[in-house]
Amino acid sequence: MSEQGSSGPDDRPGQIRWLIRAGVAAIAVYLIADGLLGIWPDAGPTARVVIVVAVVLGLVAAVVGGLYLLRRERSD
Repeated sequence: MSEQGSSGPDDRPGQIRWLIRAGVAAIAVYLIADGLLGIWPDAGPTARVVIVVAVVLGLVAAVVGGLYLLRRERSD
């Protein structure tokens, strides 16, 4: 970030990478949840919400764990 608080031209590739990662994560959550719902086609609305929430929490845990390991390797 520059002194004025706005992003400089050097920050744009990093921002685009994070947007792409967010898009890939959203697609992954959709595909995983859709696959799990396909296994249980008779699941009610509550079960569907639980499945989607579980998938999102699992993805968040994987990302946080990965970031933790990456930062730990850099500090060693």
